[in-house]
Amino acid sequence: MPDHLPPKPDHSLHQLRIRLSSADALPQLTAIGMLIGLLAGGLLILFREIVTGSTSFWQSGGDEHFETLSDLLRLIIPIMGSLIILCLFTCTPIKRRTVGILHVVECLQFHKGKMSFTGMLLQFFGAAIALVSGFSVGREGPAVHVGAATGSLLGQKLRLPQNTLNILAACGASAAISASFNTPMAGVIFAMEVVVRQYTLNSFIPVIAAAVMAAVLSQIMYGPDPAFMVPVIPMASLTELGIAAASACLIGLLAAGFIRLQLWTASKRQQLFINPLLLAGLCMGAAGYFLPAVMGIGYETVDLILNGELMDISFLLTLLTAKLVITALVTGLGIPGGIIGPSLMMGALAAAAFGHLGDLALNLPDISTAFHALLGMVAMMAAVLQAPMAALVTVLELTRNPHIIMPAMFVIVIACLISGRLTARGGLIEMQLNAKGYNHQHSLLNRLLSQKGVATLMSRNFDLLNDSDIVQVQVHASLQDALEIMETHSVEVLGVYTSGKHQQVLCGVITRKAIDSFYR
Repeated sequence: MPDHLPPKPDHSLHQLRIRLSSADALPQLTAIGMLIGLLAGGLLILFREIVTGSTSFWQSGGDEHFETLSDLLRLIIPIMGSLIILCLFTCTPIKRRTVGILHVVECLQFHKGKMSFTGMLLQFFGAAIALVSGFSVGREGPAVHVGAATGSLLGQKLRLPQNTLNILAACGASAAISASFNTPMAGVIFAMEVVVRQYTLNSFIPVIAAAVMAAVLSQIMYGPDPAFMVPVIPMASLTELGIAAASACLIGLLAAGFIRLQLWTASKRQQLFINPLLLAGLCMGAAGYFLPAVMGIGYETVDLILNGELMDISFLLTLLTAKLVITALVTGLGIPGGIIGPSLMMGALAAAAFGHLGDLALNLPDISTAFHALLGMVAMMAAVLQAPMAALVTVLELTRNPHIIMPAMFVIVIACLISGRLTARGGLIEMQLNAKGYNHQHSLLNRLLSQKGVATLMSRNFDLLNDSDIVQVQVHASLQDALEIMETHSVEVLGVYTSGKHQQVLCGVITRKAIDSFYR
């Protein structure tokens, strides 16, 4: 057969895929990030409206007023919700039943950023049912899953290079936090610190674009105000900083206890004589029967604390204990909800109670409940997730007050150090990954190879003798994928294929020597 070059692929996305395989495709990635921000933001607005609209069937006061229900309804509704969630899980393949931020991090770090549509649907509807049923879970974790899956699925649908899937999923995650709290900067930092776990210029710009687009949609729908109405906070005295430091020590202990209890509950899930989801419904119903304020995310309670309308120390401590225990139990038993919202409430309760105790002990005039509650919220969030920057930026955007930065940094450091000391320096996500047997410390080489596409190193100058014996790799694959295929088939050269109009078309070759030269 005479030497010849293969026909060029006739595909509108081919050049885009080639461009995105490199590490310098910022304009293209940014444009796609903006699209993901709009899609994810729209989905999360739909999610929020479904929850609010569904809850209004039995609550006249809104989606956080479970105390308006009768004792019997507060007992029954979580049990009914757990049964519906159980049906959803039963109808979902076992491999698609992992949800939440843990699932997002797992997919990005160990499964090349590939997320499933089935898992996203389970998270969307399962979390909606959990929130409508009054479970003590948050909507931010499910929102991160839905947002990240939106980015990943768009990339998979367009068959974009696999080295871009992590960035696209991070765009969706940042859009989720941005739309949930109306805090775009916190969304960006959260995606980088908690989800992607690295800071690179190539991912920062698209993630920022996605967060901005989601925030624009959220503000069009709900206005410019953040999730909480925070009053003006005066400058704190040195005595109040001392109380905040002591409160941060307590919050560090509480965060470690919450993580340990959640992990212990999850480890016992397979040993129970009753279905874990049904048991979660029974526990939630019993807790709601005796203490209505423990139901739901807890944002209404946080608003009351921030505005100085909840001052009873004994009630604060009772609610704190119940919220911590029931949230750890229901999430550990598998209810598809998040822990960020409840952790903010726990932090506010702990700090408010400790602030009042300090006021009683030291007889301080005009102590600021909002000041201590805000510091407690960010300290608890930072300690549970071991995400200090995300928590710091969150409080800055919530308060829009630069004077809060120094006290917030102070309590975050204390709470993270104490919690990390008691949990092997790992947050909840890290500990959950360890419990599943993952080694989260990826080598620098694997990370480097996963960020480059084969199209950047493939050669278009080659002689084709017989393409029937060529081991194939797709043009959207990463260098890590190519190296794994070479190891599996014991070859030194792969043919790089892309989709033509009617068949797969050879568009280049990549060699082991080229990959070796790249990383050396």
